[in-house]
Amino acid sequence: MDISFQTVEGRFNYRVAGLLIHDSKLLIMKDENQSYYYVPGGRVMLNETSERAVTREMEEELSIEVNVKRLLWVNENFFIESTSKEKFHEICFFYLVELQNEDLLTRGNEFTINENGKIHTYYWIALEELKDMSLYPLFLKERILDLPMSVNHIVETK
Repeated sequence: MDISFQTVEGRFNYRVAGLLIHDSKLLIMKDENQSYYYVPGGRVMLNETSERAVTREMEEELSIEVNVKRLLWVNENFFIESTSKEKFHEICFFYLVELQNEDLLTRGNEFTINENGKIHTYYWIALEELKDMSLYPLFLKERILDLPMSVNHIVETK
């Protein structure tokens, strides 16, 4: 069971995200019906560690195995989702991950995956180009250029 629930005041999500960087490019994704980009990840399940959740999500979404290098950020994010207009309170753990093998790189700089009927398009984008994109959460655009050596806590309200 995912740790996500809806109330009359909005939705709470506990999620993880995996930052996969190769040749100074970050792997980001976009859903077919969304106008914005984000990094791969998903919801943590009850009784699952966040580190296990990020490896599971990368395997489910991309059919790849990753090693977790370290936790970078814990992000508390308060926002209204642009498509559904739903109010969110989200806590996300952002992990730096690395590929166990390079099979993913053979898919090219842009590739599409159908995950249970949802179409996701993935892009390898140069780190310096991210600042000009609709990438969420917003802090990633600046902080991706200087990864912390210890965990940082970031709160965003929108």
